[in-house]
Amino acid sequence: MKILTAILLTLLIFSACSKEDKTDVRKTTWGMSKTQVKEVETAELIKEGNDILTYRIGGTAVPMKVESTEITDTEIEENEKTTPPEVMGISYEYDLLYVFGENGLGMVVIHLRDSFDEPEQYLELFKERTNILTKQIGEPAKGVASYKDHQVKTNPYENPAAICAGEHGLQHIWPTKDKRTNVSLELDQKKYAPKPDCNISIFYESIEIPVNQKLADELHEVL
Repeated sequence: MKILTAILLTLLIFSACSKEDKTDVRKTTWGMSKTQVKEVETAELIKEGNDILTYRIGGTAVPMKVESTEITDTEIEENEKTTPPEVMGISYEYDLLYVFGENGLGMVVIHLRDSFDEPEQYLELFKERTNILTKQIGEPAKGVASYKDHQVKTNPYENPAAICAGEHGLQHIWPTKDKRTNVSLELDQKKYAPKPDCNISIFYESIEIPVNQKLADELHEVL
């Protein structure tokens, strides 16, 4: 089994920039062209399409402490609190997608590429990532559970294997950041996997610069 503390994410990789920054996500600003994004993004460019630039990011372990932040739920009663790790690091790879609309950059997605051995590892990472984003944004998350044809659970956090099997998904969303960006963290089934597996993705979406809605829906569905 892979050690959880070796796969938790750092502020550097998944940074939604602080209020003092003039950028929106990493070193980019909403409305940038593909050329402008390529000039400031230093990660490895894997694929370039008409509407998407795909980069590969990852790195070596970086020690840091993270304070635990309680999740505020309006639709889910979440009583379980996570214990903050003493050391966080990264040893896996992630896809970084810049998505463009008619008026330039309008969405950034950071998607975990690797698979974990146990469904519980996804849920723990999901909660740890929630704590980090809450600290960055300065507002607590709201929890949303999405169901298909399965029975609604009293506590959708209690069985991560059911998430990987596609019975339901989890989404944590934050209030609009600086009136510019919607931020959401999603844990759901990995589509087209040979066996039940999970996805974890962070979506940063511009309020004023939309991308193609069909493309946005497909990314939320697949990633």
